[in-house]
Amino acid sequence: ILRNTVSKTYNRISDLRKEIQTLRKSIQVAKEASAKAIKELEEAKSILEIVEGQPVSSERPGRLRRLQGFADKAKEEEVTIEESLEAKQALLARGLEEGKELLRLLFKSFVDVLTERLPPVSADGDVPNLRAGDPNVTFPASDPEAATMEIDDENGADNNSQVNGENMKAGYTIGELEQWCLCTLGYLKSFSRQYATEIWSHIGMLDEEVFVGSIHPLIRKAAFSGLCRQMNQ
Repeated sequence: ILRNTVSKTYNRISDLRKEIQTLRKSIQVAKEASAKAIKELEEAKSILEIVEGQPVSSERPGRLRRLQGFADKAKEEEVTIEESLEAKQALLARGLEEGKELLRLLFKSFVDVLTERLPPVSADGDVPNLRAGDPNVTFPASDPEAATMEIDDENGADNNSQVNGENMKAGYTIGELEQWCLCTLGYLKSFSRQYATEIWSHIGMLDEEVFVGSIHPLIRKAAFSGLCRQMNQ
């Protein structure tokens, strides 16, 4: 759900940036047109002649009204575009804040769910190899009662049952849980690569709130790999 929301938010941000770029070009054209119309009007008003000893405009009243109308319309167009630009910029600012919060929530969700399921680092500091199929790798235990209920519901067996010769833990076989962790880590890496530009703009916040403390090295490795970031950065 968060991934879809992030996608929609950044698609909207991309559209807003394009619209703002177009409006900036339009407002420049509108300013030039307005300035030209006002200049023509002022020039027409400045042409004077002496009538009965008094200076009066020598331009026809009908033309002056048309020039005034052109100037008013050009100025109105300029103001309308400026207001539209301001509105789009406000939407963009709000979208960027929403995107920042969504990235924080999504990365924290990745960290929380993976931390619950990844095997811990050994006492010697060795990072578990999920692809090796090491029988000594142990995964975090879940609530036994919840695990039993899940297995009973899905397989009609108790928590000590076996599937295809593999021991069940927390509703998964060992092989299934390893595969789930690998897939989810790959998903984290893929997401980090896809939104690298947006993520880098908020990397300070993520370093302070997500990539801190005793975060599992496999989580850090997946995210940093997608960002093309060194582990010691």
